[in-house]
Amino acid sequence: MDNRQLPRFELTSWPTREAMVSHGLAINLPWLAFVNVSFALMILLRNVLFHNIDNIYHAGLRLTQMIDALMLGIILFSAVFTLMAWRQKHGVGFVLFITGLLWSLSCYWFITDWQLPHAWPLCVILLLSAMAALYFHPAGLLAFVLPLWLTLPMASVVLNQGINIRFAVVWLVFTLILICGRFILLRWFNEAWQRNQQNQLLIARLDALAHTDPMTETANRRAMENVLESAIQQKKTFTVIMLDVDFFKHYNDSYGHQAGDDCLTRVAQVLKQSVRTPEDVVSRYGGEEFVVILFDCPEKLATQVAARIQESLRTAAIAHEASTVSEYVTVSMGIAGFAPGMSASQIIAQADAALYRAKETGRNRWLS
Repeated sequence: MDNRQLPRFELTSWPTREAMVSHGLAINLPWLAFVNVSFALMILLRNVLFHNIDNIYHAGLRLTQMIDALMLGIILFSAVFTLMAWRQKHGVGFVLFITGLLWSLSCYWFITDWQLPHAWPLCVILLLSAMAALYFHPAGLLAFVLPLWLTLPMASVVLNQGINIRFAVVWLVFTLILICGRFILLRWFNEAWQRNQQNQLLIARLDALAHTDPMTETANRRAMENVLESAIQQKKTFTVIMLDVDFFKHYNDSYGHQAGDDCLTRVAQVLKQSVRTPEDVVSRYGGEEFVVILFDCPEKLATQVAARIQESLRTAAIAHEASTVSEYVTVSMGIAGFAPGMSASQIIAQADAALYRAKETGRNRWLS
């Protein structure tokens, strides 16, 4: 049975690694935005929170206006990359790069012009926050971190008018901390992805078991009903063939139930070989009854499928000495075409009525 025939449960895991990364971004980027917006608001309200800090550090009007504009830009772009992550839009990396660039310009001026002692911790917190939020998304992580990471040594060189050995050592150690921290977090992410794949495989197996008749390896009745409901909702055209193995109770009585199971399995194989396309669905309706759903198939064409089923059973030549219509296993079939406004139960009832008439008029035949 082709699994594409059956409706699938919505998986509780992620179908691809990209989907898992998108889910992580939707969760983590709002937190990163909160960090950005919090610091940006603190800087915008610096004169209120820190008692007129612009006068203390003799900040010029032009520079303070530029800093305020950068903070407003950071708040705006933080909102943008949050919305993009929620809606799974492309281009998040570019917006993160702009946000990181705005922070790098601000921190450069904080260090070189204002010489604020807390500018260094601000950069460190931003870098660590980005690493924690984006460790599984290397493009976004580099886009945000790289401008800030390069700003620190550049500001140190300008501030100290040359390379400061102590700063260089601290900067290298901090870089190593970032790289190792991301490596450790990424290992956890990879393990989570592996568990996700295992869960996805398990769900697929359980889903197949829930929709498959284990003996005949065809769709079970539940799957068939779901396929019909889905086809009706999607306004697809189809025809249903309901069939019943003739005198199957006599077959079981003569050959035994194990042979009866083998007989149904062989009949199911004939049905699967007789349909036209992989989209057609063969299902076991119950006992010795089967239902075949033929998509984009008018009733006249369905009779050709019925004739092929009958001929294939003759070729299979499954002995049935207890039958009164043939020395081999035969089936009776009822054909019903779907019409707009019909429900799944109605079309099954119509096919069942046609099957009943075929059995009443001598079996080993089809009627519609």
